[in-house]
This record gives sequence, structure tokens and C-alpha cells, in this order.
Amino acid sequence: MSGRTVDVDGVEYLLEPQSVRTSLGESSPMLWGFEVNVTTGGEVVGVKTCFVGRVSIHSRAPEYVDGPMEKLVPVLHDLALEKVEARLKEGAPGNEIVFA
Repeated sequence: MSGRTVDVDGVEYLLEPQSVRTSLGESSPMLWGFEVNVTTGGEVVGVKTCFVGRVSIHSRAPEYVDGPMEKLVPVLHDLALEKVEARLKEGAPGNEIVFA
């Protein structure tokens, strides 16, 4: 997925999701994680470490909770970017952990 540009109080941020990592185990994954780089003016101002749980995926797109990854990843990114955008609107562009 390519990045998403958001405008918060006249500041334009580019949100760039990185590679998705899946929780390991013998059963279905319960958690996915990835970083989202937050840039403005070509400079990284924060890295959001995002975790998205199985329940969030199930409530948004239950048909993709077990993959395939090409269908699941856009849903993961959407959920996380919504949370990152909300944090930017709250005045928190810096590094932090975000749960979606």
C-alpha cells in the first residue's frame, strides 16, 4: 500500500505503512504489527508502531481475517492509519505504540 496524506491544522503529513509482521503460533494469527513512518516536509517526525488485533479485522472485514494477505494488508493498514490520523489530530506526531 502506498502512503496516505493527511492535513492536520494546516500541516500536511505523509503516513507510510511498512511491512506487516504476523504473530507466530500454531493457531490463526491474533495480532499483526508494523510501523508507520510519519513525515512532513520530507522529514520523518515520528514512527508509530501499530498493532492490529484479530477482533478489529473481524469487525471490519471478517472475510479476510484469515487472508489472503493481499486482501488482509489493506484492511490492516486502513485500521492503523485511522488511529494514527486521530493521534495526529490530538497533537501527537512523535514515536509511540498505537493499537487498532
